[in-house]
Amino acid sequence: MKKKLLKISSILLILLFASTTFTSCEKANDTIGIIKVVNSSGQAMSGVTVILDQQNTIPGTDPIEDLRRSGTTDATGKVSFTYIYEAILDVNVNKNSGNDTYSGSGVIRLLRGKTEQITVEAVKQ
Repeated sequence: MKKKLLKISSILLILLFASTTFTSCEKANDTIGIIKVVNSSGQAMSGVTVILDQQNTIPGTDPIEDLRRSGTTDATGKVSFTYIYEAILDVNVNKNSGNDTYSGSGVIRLLRGKTEQITVEAVKQ
């Protein structure tokens, strides 16, 4: 009787260990924001500096760390940013080309575990 009880409890213990080991290791999807920058003709612009940041509107609050990120667009006019949490961020784009300056802005809402994309038009100043 004791051997049978020991055998059943050993099997249950192995099943419990296996179920917690293989089901608890799922990685959450990244929260990704993709910014595409185009000119007034709708053509992709490469080499544009893109800055994502959040302006605090409540006086006396401290800025949230690690929200400000910057990157440069690739040949397709896109740059990607990965965050852990959801956020609503201001997007500012800027490029100097010779004597010309191009800039634009927008807002992106990042949802946890999803990829969001917006297009920002950079206008000659």
